[in-house]
Amino acid sequence: MLRREFIAVLCGAVAARPLAAVAQKSLPRIGWLVFGDEKLGPVDRSLKDALTQAGLVDGRTIEIVSRFAHGRPDRLAELAAELVAQKPNLLLAVGGDVIKPLVEASKGDIPVVGGVSDSPMRAGIAVSLARPGKNFTGITFLTDEMAAKRIEILKEVATDARHVAVIFNPQHFDDEVTFARRGAESLGIRLTTYPINDAASLDAALQAVTASGADSILIISSRLTNLVAAKIADYGRERRLPVIASWREFVADGALLSYGPSRILEAKRLAGYVQKVLNGERPADLPVEQPVKFELVVNLKTARAIGLVVPPSLLGRADEVIE
Repeated sequence: MLRREFIAVLCGAVAARPLAAVAQKSLPRIGWLVFGDEKLGPVDRSLKDALTQAGLVDGRTIEIVSRFAHGRPDRLAELAAELVAQKPNLLLAVGGDVIKPLVEASKGDIPVVGGVSDSPMRAGIAVSLARPGKNFTGITFLTDEMAAKRIEILKEVATDARHVAVIFNPQHFDDEVTFARRGAESLGIRLTTYPINDAASLDAALQAVTASGADSILIISSRLTNLVAAKIADYGRERRLPVIASWREFVADGALLSYGPSRILEAKRLAGYVQKVLNGERPADLPVEQPVKFELVVNLKTARAIGLVVPPSLLGRADEVIE
């Protein structure tokens, strides 16, 4: 080989080496566990959009490895283990029922970021809100601790309410029934509970509600009760019973009221946690934050159907009124 040709080849190899190094540099990997499917519900979609807006784009600045449970809670532990096997830099999810399997599968070795509706201390995934102390951090939606407030709002609209029937999924990780009971007792309201373990058990629960003579219904929000929300709302309208929950989706399906955090807004805030953890901050030192916005939603169409007049003072406080 001629000397000038050798030098050209050598220079080309040296020049190409940094490019090759850049090309081979791996992107931060996020393991995302989704309870639903690839379409993503509004809350998960909100988080995905927030990541993109923050410059965390799948395939460009990060790599997202996803697993979808397709609504099957029995698959969550298996899928969490699959994600851990991918050796991600961070695990991500929304919902206490999804976060818990990730925390357990991670064995404390991989940061977990997410949103939970119950107390992370009671769930055993944090020592305190200010200093989580473990490998989880994110947002707590505080839906359980707001249950007493929901009873107050229900009483404000249905002034004659004396007996509240609570429909809930006992497999859902929160303590909303306890807080609701305290609120009911302070107002002299009787509270009875009707657990459902699957959609098929709702009919029997509603029959029991009828037999009890309850005059109003509180739904403990969960993936299961969200699935049967429209049927519960129909039951309430047929029997002229006010129905209240914590998620806006229940009012969209025909319930009278909802009061709770804006989960779509709160999910967006998780993108900031993802950025911080990927930049080297430890979840143990990142405070678990509480909601910054609570929304009151009223369905006036349902109010008219069950013969209730919503006080102007309550309508004036409502964030959204469905006509």
